Amino acid sequence: MKLFIFVGTGRYEPVTYRWSNREKHTKFFSEALVEWLQPQTTCVMLTDTARQHQNWQELKPLLQQRTEIREVHIPDGKSEQELWQIFQCLADAVEPKDELAFDITHAFRSLPLLTLLAMAYLKQVKEVQIRHLLYGAYEARENEIAPVFDLTPFAELLDWLTAAKMFITTGNASELAQLLEQIQNEAWREQLVDQSPRHLKGLAKALTEVSHHFLLSRVPRLAESVQKLQSRLESSDGARAEARVWVPPLIPLLEHITETYRPFADDDLRTQAKLIAWYKEHGHIIQAMTLAREWIISYRLHQQGKDWRCDRNARDRMEQYLNEHAKCDPLWSKVRDLRNDLAHCGFGRAKGEVLKPGSIRDTAHKVVEEILKMSEDIDRTVQSDIISAAHRETKCDGETQSEGERA
Repeated sequence: MKLFIFVGTGRYEPVTYRWSNREKHTKFFSEALVEWLQPQTTCVMLTDTARQHQNWQELKPLLQQRTEIREVHIPDGKSEQELWQIFQCLADAVEPKDELAFDITHAFRSLPLLTLLAMAYLKQVKEVQIRHLLYGAYEARENEIAPVFDLTPFAELLDWLTAAKMFITTGNASELAQLLEQIQNEAWREQLVDQSPRHLKGLAKALTEVSHHFLLSRVPRLAESVQKLQSRLESSDGARAEARVWVPPLIPLLEHITETYRPFADDDLRTQAKLIAWYKEHGHIIQAMTLAREWIISYRLHQQGKDWRCDRNARDRMEQYLNEHAKCDPLWSKVRDLRNDLAHCGFGRAKGEVLKPGSIRDTAHKVVEEILKMSEDIDRTVQSDIISAAHRETKCDGETQSEGERA
């Protein structure tokens, strides 16, 4: 483990620091941390003034023989440029995959915030693990006992921030699911309370299932997985209640998760049109055009009152008909050509004929607009009653023809 400490020029007074069942009487909280955490290396962040000050001259002998000391010179932080220099000093002192602990007790002015931001950066760029973020609260002492504030859970907000950003931007909930599983596993492993969470891993599983169906375009199974997720989120004594206790950062995100997936809880053509639009709006143009191609086949079969979900022969015949009459169906021709270009990654065309990203996005936008307009006229009741869910599950699972054969 690598410990980072800041040493200033203030007047430090002796006090007994208490962290859980650990106690240490000292004027330097960093001395207590070195004794408790036993870091292999301690990086001491020092300005020129602090390096010459009595505080460091007294503390340094107390740390020697217990940890490798690495003095890191930093500027005073009196300008934006100097703050960036401090940030870089922190980053340069860290190796990939380091286990880190931070003592911000004597971090002056904006340094605690700067440290937190550096942690966020390092977790992503160098894949470090933040083990502890601690503050020796001398000013909160009572009867000469100063509590130690473990701020590590707040540092973990950075993980939730990353996971939330991923979900909101892409619909990928895998990071959220991983954090939920981690919290439940750690609670049971450490036996933090008598009633450890029991539903968070179930919520994680439901999120993962929906996310996979969503991003891999497993459309026939998406609605069912969304309904299962909604059931878990709506349970008054299940995952939502546990999240309030164990995962406070998740609470503001739960409503966003619910609102994101709610429009896809039905298995019908209108819902699929909304999904195509969602894919396009979030940059998933390949999924949008792949589903758009299938949607047109389904739509034409629906117009004929045929089973558009699982009758493979009917879908094959309709696909053949659309290809033969492509000149009479501009939308099909447009979607087919764009989908093929995307599916084959631009190969098979002359150099000057490979579609440019801007052209792809413009065409996709026009396709989505037309599909949404067509979907407004669909009779939801007729289409949803074409085939029962049980029949659909049995028949679709029995198909043996590969996707490659269809392409």
